[in-house]
Amino acid sequence: MSEYLKQLIILDNKLEEKEDLKADDSLEIINKMSSLLKHLNNDELLYVLNNLVCIHQVIDVDAYFKKYKINKKKLKEENSYKEAFQRLSSFVERIQDASLSEYEYQYICKLCDVDNVSDYLLKNMDNNSIMELSKESDDWNYKLFLFSNFKS
Repeated sequence: MSEYLKQLIILDNKLEEKEDLKADDSLEIINKMSSLLKHLNNDELLYVLNNLVCIHQVIDVDAYFKKYKINKKKLKEENSYKEAFQRLSSFVERIQDASLSEYEYQYICKLCDVDNVSDYLLKNMDNNSIMELSKESDDWNYKLFLFSNFKS
């Protein structure tokens, strides 16, 4: 847990105990929270969505998500596209779990650019890896999606 996240949790608790806070103090806390959110990575933002209470009433946490990053050079050297795709899929599942609605889920996925990252990984993945991924799922729609990325 980063220092930024720890500070954010403390501030969220202060807002929760707002009986003692003046309007100016609340505004100062909200501004600090906004500043801290800029420093959090996507995993920490998912933690905020799942665990903090008051921040959602005053700040749109979704807006702080960043593009999902991959190291294309390292992926190519290690030929680890399948593993990267599995990590991306896990990340997308965590977004879905943290989202309150389908709209929020789609919004965060768009901010993180998961569709383009997924396309890149699948285009560079060999057919054997795609087949292995498809065997891990019982969902035929997902299998068909994966099969559509086979190379001829």
